[in-house]
Amino acid sequence: MAVDAREDAYARLAVFWRHRSIRHYLPEPIPPEHVEWMLLAAQRASTDATAQMYSFIRVTDPALRDRIATWSGNQEHIRTCAEFFVVCLDVYRLRRLVEHRGGVFDMGPRVALLFGIIDAALAAENLALAAELLGYGVCFIGGIQAQADRLARELTLPAGVLPLCGLCVGVPDPTKVPDRPRPRVPLQAVVHENSYRPYTANDLEACYEHMQAIAPQGDWYAILRRYFAAGGFMARREAVVARAWQQQGLDPCPSDAQEE
Repeated sequence: MAVDAREDAYARLAVFWRHRSIRHYLPEPIPPEHVEWMLLAAQRASTDATAQMYSFIRVTDPALRDRIATWSGNQEHIRTCAEFFVVCLDVYRLRRLVEHRGGVFDMGPRVALLFGIIDAALAAENLALAAELLGYGVCFIGGIQAQADRLARELTLPAGVLPLCGLCVGVPDPTKVPDRPRPRVPLQAVVHENSYRPYTANDLEACYEHMQAIAPQGDWYAILRRYFAAGGFMARREAVVARAWQQQGLDPCPSDAQEE
């Protein structure tokens, strides 16, 4: 590839290298046409069998935003971003479409979860990328899963619709934009050729080495332990997620749902 072509390709891909999760926003609205462009870009995402198994709940009510922020771990950026969306898996609309023409909808919860999550994630990433191309900052919010069952009731989501994540969009506060993107583990750690390659101790240490800048005192394990080790955030969300899946008619193992 010629030098000019490589530079042009790099310039086109620069939006990926610039990506940061933005948690501080200026109090500036986003023009309605930009919001529409982002949502239209989301709809251009790939989708399985043309089903488009997702919906976005655009949250404009400040009081509702405040409740969602509180339920998600008191994340202030949910309150202050210009636009906040709840990204949902949605097979309810698909069922209605099939039944509208006289069909019998037949999609079990395992398949619905698998393909619905993929569809919704692809659409949400398209929305986020469009926002960044327009000069805005974004931040995905996984914390909505801490009260996913409660949130589904608050948003009056019917059976077949499940909240997956939140997405903040807004004008970044230039004084609080992170200096550099967060690191990622080595490319060799996520790319396997022809078969899955077991990780050696050196491979794992290389991951920690690459990620050390992400955490205080360079201890990435402190973050992993907080979220993914015994007693961490993810373990505490397990029962909530089970309740939400059961409540929304999407639990493939309803007997596993736990009571509060």
